[in-house]
Parts: sequence; C-alpha cells; structure tokens
Amino acid sequence: MPVFITLFTILCLALLGYHLVYRGHGRRFHLSGAAFLLVGYLLGPDLLSLLDETTTTHLYPLSGLVTGWIGLMYGLQIDLPFIKRLTAPLLVSASLDTGLTLLLFFMGTLTLFPALGPHYTPTLAFIISATAACSSQAALVMASPHLKPTPSAMALMRIATTGSLASLFIFALSFLFSGPTPSPDQLSMLTQSELPIILGTTMALVLLYTLFLSQRRSREELILIVTGMVVLTSGLAATHHFSPLLANATTGFFLGNTTRYRDRILSMVIILDKPLYLLLLILLGARVIPITGPLLLTIALYLFLRILAKMTGGLLISLFHTAPTLPRSAGIGFLEQGGLAMAICFDAQHTFPDATTHTVVTAILIATLISDLAGRLSWGGLIATPEKRP
Repeated sequence: MPVFITLFTILCLALLGYHLVYRGHGRRFHLSGAAFLLVGYLLGPDLLSLLDETTTTHLYPLSGLVTGWIGLMYGLQIDLPFIKRLTAPLLVSASLDTGLTLLLFFMGTLTLFPALGPHYTPTLAFIISATAACSSQAALVMASPHLKPTPSAMALMRIATTGSLASLFIFALSFLFSGPTPSPDQLSMLTQSELPIILGTTMALVLLYTLFLSQRRSREELILIVTGMVVLTSGLAATHHFSPLLANATTGFFLGNTTRYRDRILSMVIILDKPLYLLLLILLGARVIPITGPLLLTIALYLFLRILAKMTGGLLISLFHTAPTLPRSAGIGFLEQGGLAMAICFDAQHTFPDATTHTVVTAILIATLISDLAGRLSWGGLIATPEKRP
C-alpha cells in the first residue's frame, strides 16, 4: 500500500484520538494507551500490514519527529531556574528512588532476565534500567483535584522529573557500551568516533536555531521552525546511528538556556506533544510481538522488580523528605511511567534491532500500561481530595 495512504491513516487516527482522549472527561492513559497500542497492532504486519517493516522504514522521518519532540520537551525543562530548585533534600530523594531502581534492574537484567532468553547484554541492561527509572509527573497533576497538586504531590512531581531526566543519561550510556552493529574492532560509539561528531554538529545546529529564534516569531512560524529543527536534528542522529530522543534532548537543554523565548517554545511543544504521543503508541503497537510464555514471564519479572524498587524507594524518601512530609506509601506516586519510557523503547527498537530487544520492548509496553492502571487505582490517600485537604 502506498506510504502516503498509511501516513494519512495514522495521522487521522492520532488527531481523532487527541480529541477523544485529551478533550474528553476521562483522560485515562491506561485505557487510551492500550487502545492505541491495539490500533497499532491491527495496522501492523501480523494483521492489516499497513505498517509493515518496509513502510515503517519509509516513515522514519515521522518516527524521528515523534521521539525527537519528546526529547526536546524534556531538554527544555532543564533550564537555570529548574537547576536552582534542585535542593539537597530533592537530590537525595531522587537519588534514592532512581538509584535503587537502576541498581536493582541493572543487576536483575544481567542475572535474572537471561534465564528467560539469550542476548541480555549490558547495553540492554542500561535500556531496561532507563525505562524502569521513568516516572510520570503529568499523572500526578491529572490525578489532583481540579488539576491543582497539593504540596506533597508537587514534591513527588519534582522527584519524578529529576529521576526521568536521569534516565536519559542512563539511556545514553547504552551507546557507549555497544554500537548498533558491533564488531570486534568497534566496541562502542565512542571508539567509532561518531559521538564527538554528533555532539559537535549538534552544537552547530543549536547556534543556527538560536539565530532563528533570536527574534519574536508568530505562532505559525514558531511551529514551522521547531518542527524543522526536530526533524533535522533527528535526521542527523539517525545518520550517525544515534538516538533522536537524546540528540533533541541535548538541543532542548542548550536552547532552554540560550533563547529568551524558551517558555513560548515549551508551551507549544507541550500542546503538540499529545497527538504526537498517541502517534508514538500507534507506531509502537505495530511492532508488538504475539504473547508467549517467556514474554509473560518477562512482564511479571519487570513488574515485580519495578514495584519493589519504587515502593522501597518511596519508603526511604519518606524518612528523609520532611518539607513537606511524605507518607510511607510515596512510592505509589512513582508507579506510572508515562511517555518517556515509551520513547526510549521506540528508539531502542530502531537502534538495536534484534529479537531480544523486541521481546523486552513488548514486555515493557504491557508492563507500563499495567503500572499506570495500578498506580491510578492505588492513589488512595496519597493525593488528598478537596475535602481532605487541611
């Protein structure tokens, strides 16, 4: 089937989904996420074959735009005011939550996961650990009454944001341990001398983007510039077998600290992030593999380790974080993973394509939906209702 028909179909589905999900009353990701992953699976090679491997390859600029947009959004958040808000208690809390999750998953990936299948390398361990460390701060906002988080919810949001940003750094480490096509004389992106080229070219592009954004632009011009910026940066990353997510996160970090229109860009990116996020779910669903026994065991192990890490981390945080005081069940607030974990999975599938990666990504997708559902149903007294607020 022609590529433009597939492109038109998935764009219409994403825009329709945006109006149904985010303009509706429920705003339940655990339902909408499952629905759009299912739509992607229906369009995938196992059923309708609209999104087969050949078509997906032709749509790579769109794929780069989707993950690059998410990376740009996270990079823009790391501005100077955000860094100044990183107080000692916040850093200790984020280190406890993220550090425990990363340690447990990295060791588990190298010791427990190999019992379920071969080829669990350090590269894959970094990828799995990075997805497990992600926590959704947007879920805490949407679960709050009238979208106004309590002081406790705000503290959890800052910890979740810091941990998610750390997960990007962990994902970047996977490129230092293995290239996309490793060989005996090419052990990492660093030794292939491509990573310095990527960083240098990214800095040149940041300078170019800063010049484009040095003057106040209309909303339409800003959308056009930012879209072209993300596609160009993603194309550069793909050319050098690097992650569009990480390349655009780096771009967002420097733009967020160099341009005076950072807030306008970030607000626009956040608004357009929603339909692109649903598009990401469709593209991910097209690459989901059928359910098997080993896959179910992988999902169960991933969920067990993550719940154990987050609940233990939340308990430790409640002992150290006193302003405001957090309950011992604070780990429940970190269960929902959100879109960054999905974007990491999508990039990992394209950069390290093998059977084990596809199995792990499918397991993480399903586990993410279960985590989001479990987190939302177990909020309990973690987020106070208006009647319970002091």
